[in-house]
Amino acid sequence: MSEKPYHHGNLKNELIEQGIKYISLNGIENLSMRKLATVCGVSSAAPYAHFKNKGDFLIQARAYVEDIFSDVLQKSIDNCKNPEKRLLELGKCYVMFFVENPHYHQFMFSDEGIIVEEYRPYQIFSGAVKETLGAFGIKGKEVFYKTILLWATVQGLTDICAVCEMFEEEKLEKEVEKVLDMLSL
Repeated sequence: MSEKPYHHGNLKNELIEQGIKYISLNGIENLSMRKLATVCGVSSAAPYAHFKNKGDFLIQARAYVEDIFSDVLQKSIDNCKNPEKRLLELGKCYVMFFVENPHYHQFMFSDEGIIVEEYRPYQIFSGAVKETLGAFGIKGKEVFYKTILLWATVQGLTDICAVCEMFEEEKLEKEVEKVLDMLSL
């Protein structure tokens, strides 16, 4: 089922994008469906054609970002044929996605906790780690611990890069690569 096009694109996606930006600037508690409509320049009833209420909006907005992020991670894995570089490229992709979309980062990791077993980006990430480490003969609990180490590293590095702006913008991707390259399998 395709969405009806709106005069400035797909209204549902526009509502989500603008809602996430609004939340990153003003806080989740300050978003209302009426404010969302105003930000998008539509009638106060328009958001209700796509979302039952604010809670439904938040659920669908998280799923929207999760889908985009999952696709980006999967493409990174699919495009890297060298197993020795796969985790480096995946980690770099993870960090750069949120650096380029800081409003997504703040939104996804602000109020709601993430259930790791249900969080598709983690499933993609951990699956790639398991497959890559397995190719190097690493198995069992060591894979679990290395997955946690790598996940914590990219998440922490994301926080540093997306929030703290520790590196110069024009050198950021190379600096991220240097940090991640220091991790050994």
